[in-house]
Amino acid sequence: MKKVVFLLVIFMAVTGAMFAQSAESIFGAIPTAEYTKGDDNAVWTFGATGLTIRNSEGSITIPIRNMRDLAAASDSDGAGLTFAFDTEENRRTYKIISNPLNRTVFITITKNGVTLPKTTLTRR
Repeated sequence: MKKVVFLLVIFMAVTGAMFAQSAESIFGAIPTAEYTKGDDNAVWTFGATGLTIRNSEGSITIPIRNMRDLAAASDSDGAGLTFAFDTEENRRTYKIISNPLNRTVFITITKNGVTLPKTTLTRR
């Protein structure tokens, strides 16, 4: 009986730790750096407080506190995060997965309900 209670306490502690992750720790799954997006050469800069995306049309900064539904994620390529961010023109969700072995980040964007092809962010 003591073993069961002990295992239950351990399980509850681990589960609580998973749900207690702060937004900053979830966002920390992607190493802080500048990356170039493979399909359009946009520069994605991950920082401690958010994400900045610069392309030929301009620049946008998305603070962590403005990321809707920020959550940890993983798949066969590695671990990372998902979040949503809406502008006046578009509703977007992002799935960003980091592979630290080859310093590559994979990104899948869903724009207005349409999932765009998965692309690569390469560390600069």
